[in-house]
Amino acid sequence: MFPALTALTFGAFAFTITLWVTRFAAIPLPSERLARLNRNGPDAAADQQGPGLRRRANVSFGGINLVSANLVAKWNVQLERAGLTLNAREYLIMRIVVGVAAMAIVFFLIPTPVVAILAAPAGFLAVGFWVNLRVGSRRRKLEAQLVELLQMIASGLRAGFGLLQALESASEQLPAPLSVEIRRTMRDTAIGASVDQALQGLNERVGSPDFDIVITAILIQRSVGGNLAEILDNVAHTMRERERIRGEIRTLTSQQRMTGFVIGGIPVGLGLAFMLISPEFMKLLFTDSLGHYVLGAAAVMECLGFFVISRIVKIEV
Repeated sequence: MFPALTALTFGAFAFTITLWVTRFAAIPLPSERLARLNRNGPDAAADQQGPGLRRRANVSFGGINLVSANLVAKWNVQLERAGLTLNAREYLIMRIVVGVAAMAIVFFLIPTPVVAILAAPAGFLAVGFWVNLRVGSRRRKLEAQLVELLQMIASGLRAGFGLLQALESASEQLPAPLSVEIRRTMRDTAIGASVDQALQGLNERVGSPDFDIVITAILIQRSVGGNLAEILDNVAHTMRERERIRGEIRTLTSQQRMTGFVIGGIPVGLGLAFMLISPEFMKLLFTDSLGHYVLGAAAVMECLGFFVISRIVKIEV
């Protein structure tokens, strides 16, 4: 078992080093980049360096793309919204390393090749699940700060500031992560992007319906005119009412959510109780290959049931 574990560990290390080296090998020389810019023209270069999401390198090995361009673009959006500084290639390396490490750990604990092989894709997918959790957590933090931002912008506009001045003043008073996003928006305008392009880039990076409403209202006001301070006050009032309704819904569905936790925890609790009462009886689940399949099927059904209950009690406002 230990030789196999050592081989898997060294194999994962060698694969990681190889991908890391090829990352730097794929960086074009200055002469090659200049030739490409001359071939495509300055307009093409400007399109590739817009104020939206940061453009990251493709995931390639020896000139062969390992991941499709659509998937790389999706990963770029997720990494931006999660607040991570990884590029797509580093993200793929991390997922592969975690998958191999999960396979090695499971093979060390349960020396069954089938179970260990199944642990590799589970570890690979677990990294994506973690990134999605970071995306949701960061989006909720941004949305929680949005009403305060709108009030600051509206107050600044009434005091005679312009929109950019009000945004800059708000970024100095708000904590992260919203202050970071506003500074990135101000930086986009400082390097030549229009206000509309910078706001659209902010909307793309955040990926929140609330931000989409606010930025759409600002863009419409800039096109047709109107009192922007009053518009932002109305939007802030609407969002406060939505948050109040969300709180009432969470209160009304608290019993159903607790029921889901209890139902999901009963099998786990019974398994632990049987292990304490009759260890020999439960030992077969961990020593016999059929027991491993039973435990795997039980874990899958537990996760599926918890997911279904969570979707039932989740009500969008």
